[in-house]
Amino acid sequence: MTRRFFSKIRFFLSYALILLAWPHSPLLAAPDGDLQTLEMFYEGKDLVVSATRNPKPLSQTAENITIITAADIELMGAHTLPDILNNVPGLQTDDRGSVGTFSGVSIQGASQFHILFLLDGVTLNFLGDNITDIAAIPVQNIERIEIVKGSGSSSWGSALGGVINIVTKPPIDDRRLGGTIAASGGEKLTRDARGEVSGTIDRLGYYLYAGHIASDGLSPHTALDFNNLYTKLRWELPHRGNLLFTLAYTRQSVEEGAVKLIMEDGTISELSLDDRKRYLLSTLSLNHPFNDNTDLDLSFRTTSKRFASLALLGGEPLPDTITHEYTYGGSAKVTWRGGINSLAVGADFDHVNYEIDDFINLKSDKWGIFLNDTLTFGELAITPGIRFDQLHQVGNFTSPSLGIAWNFNDKTILRAYGARGYSLPVILPDSTQEKVITVQAGIETTHIPYLWLKTTLFRNYLSDVGTEKQQKQGVEVEARTVSLFNTSLSAGYTFVDAKNRETGEELRNIPRQIMKLGLRYDDRRFLRGSLLGRYVWWNGSPGNATKDKAIIWDLNLANRVFTVRDNSVELFFSVHNLFNGAQFNSADGFENARRWVEGGIRFDF
Repeated sequence: MTRRFFSKIRFFLSYALILLAWPHSPLLAAPDGDLQTLEMFYEGKDLVVSATRNPKPLSQTAENITIITAADIELMGAHTLPDILNNVPGLQTDDRGSVGTFSGVSIQGASQFHILFLLDGVTLNFLGDNITDIAAIPVQNIERIEIVKGSGSSSWGSALGGVINIVTKPPIDDRRLGGTIAASGGEKLTRDARGEVSGTIDRLGYYLYAGHIASDGLSPHTALDFNNLYTKLRWELPHRGNLLFTLAYTRQSVEEGAVKLIMEDGTISELSLDDRKRYLLSTLSLNHPFNDNTDLDLSFRTTSKRFASLALLGGEPLPDTITHEYTYGGSAKVTWRGGINSLAVGADFDHVNYEIDDFINLKSDKWGIFLNDTLTFGELAITPGIRFDQLHQVGNFTSPSLGIAWNFNDKTILRAYGARGYSLPVILPDSTQEKVITVQAGIETTHIPYLWLKTTLFRNYLSDVGTEKQQKQGVEVEARTVSLFNTSLSAGYTFVDAKNRETGEELRNIPRQIMKLGLRYDDRRFLRGSLLGRYVWWNGSPGNATKDKAIIWDLNLANRVFTVRDNSVELFFSVHNLFNGAQFNSADGFENARRWVEGGIRFDF
């Protein structure tokens, strides 16, 4: 299998170079040369920070990165983060029946335990088990999401499978007051009310958001009540730089489904979970440019995460389980740009208190230092990086990386990336680091008129995953058309071959094939909408009662009915799971929601 895989890589690279070098007939050329440039697909999102923690053009990044903007999110009819990630090539969430219910996510076969989630630089993962409650993250306050597919440990530490960095909206610079108020309602009394205001008054910029999501449950035992607040305040310093304060608060009550259990006496009883969650995150940061080339960033952060789980067996309550995690920490980073270099060097520190009821009470310190550079030689960008981490209970780990991005011409970028990374599944004593060596190679091109195409081959060697050594390899292909007559098409396909490296046995319950499809329309004045499809072959174990034959389609439409200057009123309508398909990996109370309809109104001012 290894020999065949690398032969495919050689064939792919050879074919790509032949395609790039082959003279194309002028009859096939696009009438407007701008339609063939990569920049048209990078407009508004060409600088990324998640790869090396230093803003740089996407064309200089060696990693496989996907960017989701606020405009993209509006076309998805999304309520919480899983609604967005479901439409990203290479990613798959396990829908569990309703808006706001817990969802795991994978990136090219990497499990939810191996993915680092960040919000404004704050780690969202519970340090106790490295899981993130992505369904508790609202979408209205998101400016952009940067998704790094593959190890990001050389910049961020524990990020074996990838990084999902959520950047919230900044204050509006050119207005004293602006904002959005929106409300929607759907089946099973599912409703979503949200509002935001933003602006700048003298040196003070502000952004305030509040939202409420509730439902009686689109599937049995999936009712929820979800409230969240977010504040961002920015103070411009008299000479250079700014101070930034953020505060995010979430309170959530949600039923997490039910499973049937066979009791000792042979009777069947139902076990259901009713969770109470409370999250509080805050940051205070300073950005100070020493000069045009050098910046200093200092940040301090605190988090408080409380999770109470009430289990009901046959309608009778079992003892509550309460998990509380409190952390505080900080980061210091210096970035320098000069000559051929774009350098980021810094350090992170976190202290955690982790408690489960009365039988676990653990304190731990985690710190790391990192250095990442981008060396630019004309059209060639070389990105070396290294990080050293120390966690008290587990030990030390060094994460090197090396990437190359070559702008072959104004239409094509070739990429190669290799890294060593790790994840910390738990912070309990005697736990082990799960490690990975990842290799990627890819091409991104607009050489074909009217089409953007990106292909990435990847191979990941994992060790210390339980008692196994794993190998996950495959290919990811993404394509998008330019907008013609206000309409564009998109498609993504990911194939993952996952095996036990020692036995050669195929690993089950890891998505083997993932497909994403999209049709989008936007006339930029009145009407916009999307038809989005997703399919996953779960490759489930025989006893899981897996359903993976249907493509799940979501239809979203919005019509602007009133516009005067900066004020507008828009009506929107969505049909989720349009053809009522079933797609899930386990039938034990975690089926996806069937077809449901909602509509609403949005007022921008």
